[in-house]
Amino acid sequence: MALRDFEAQLGREDSLYVVHNAVVRAAQAIRPVVESGAVLAACSDEFNGEVRSAFASDVARMLIGPHVPGHRRVFSVSNLGGRIEPGAIALANLHFTAQTERAGEKLLLVEIAGHVGRRETPGGSRWGELDRFGTVSPCCGALQLLLDKPAGAESVRFPWFDQLTAFFGPERLAALRQDATPFRMLRAAVVHAVLQSESALVDLLREPPATGTHVLLVALVVVNRRGTDHALPVAIHHLSFLGGVAELRFGASLRSTPAALVVDASQSNLRVSSPFAPAPVAPVRPESAAGTAVRGLHPHPPPVPGVPPVFPQALTDEQRAKARGSAVQAHLSDHRRRLESLRGHPSTLNIYARPLLRAFVQGLSILAPEVALAAFPLELAGEWLHARRLKELLARGPSTEEARKVLHELEPTLQQLGHREARQVLEALLAQQHPLLGTR
Repeated sequence: MALRDFEAQLGREDSLYVVHNAVVRAAQAIRPVVESGAVLAACSDEFNGEVRSAFASDVARMLIGPHVPGHRRVFSVSNLGGRIEPGAIALANLHFTAQTERAGEKLLLVEIAGHVGRRETPGGSRWGELDRFGTVSPCCGALQLLLDKPAGAESVRFPWFDQLTAFFGPERLAALRQDATPFRMLRAAVVHAVLQSESALVDLLREPPATGTHVLLVALVVVNRRGTDHALPVAIHHLSFLGGVAELRFGASLRSTPAALVVDASQSNLRVSSPFAPAPVAPVRPESAAGTAVRGLHPHPPPVPGVPPVFPQALTDEQRAKARGSAVQAHLSDHRRRLESLRGHPSTLNIYARPLLRAFVQGLSILAPEVALAAFPLELAGEWLHARRLKELLARGPSTEEARKVLHELEPTLQQLGHREARQVLEALLAQQHPLLGTR
């Protein structure tokens, strides 16, 4: 019930205190647990001091036992923009695992906080700005620089800029850069928080906690303003892990497509909605999934009806044995089971299609990257990667290192897929009759 209550608050601006109370209620509804841990990912901006302090006092203090000193209750990830760094949640999980080494389950609460400024003027609210010690300043400054592109980005390496650019992808960035409405920076902050929550999900599915764990992941956009801050919840996810197996218990989220974010500013506290298309995505036959997904991204000739996609056949006997190995098959079965469990819930599958696809490909690239690369239909991989290079690589059979590098380059492309395209690619890769991964 508490999770449903929080879902009803998605996209509704309210005071940070009210939103954090809802977070605590949702967390306390997950029982029984023998211990808890708290993770906060927020931008380094000094105006986020309020959310850092509020999270420690209003959330972590209410969940973590008194045996943990107050100044050690929060695993904090602070960087430009507030990005979840790969491995951060796994490390935090280890830090907060003590009693569950022996018995019971723990709760790991992860809050991802994007932020945006709201400055009041005689002409109304100005989103993406704040009065920073007497000077009008962009907020979030990192997201503003992302949209404007720093002058030195082509000459000097900006790791945060490269990472955010990869997170957003060219289509989202183009849409936001062309957004001439007053809510461009608000949309950028919402998209950013949703994408960061997806990356956290991928990290958890790729590296599941080894001990019994419930993960409550919430994402919000903090509204930095005169007076106390407000917050706009954008996502909530509840996952459980037992024996390294993940279960998706509950999930709700706004979308990461800028044009889909509808802003209602008719009241003092705004509302943001982003409904999916009312019609559920129909199951896609494996032989048509790849071509359909590609046509949604780039010009591509339609597949010949009834002709299945072409898969590379250049794997060595050793690589084919690896594809049939227990670890790969267990990974495949786990993701097939998860996909099947979501088929009856189209709206939830819309939310999880892209994270599930990324987690599947990342996990397979760790276990057997040459198999993962060969698992993509040629017409699909060829659209995204340099066709000649890929053809030559697959003709001679890629080494583990080569395949892993190519898959690493493919990751940003997977991240920018829409929910329909992501589901179609996932369906193609998890097809029961896949010639490399299937059981025929």
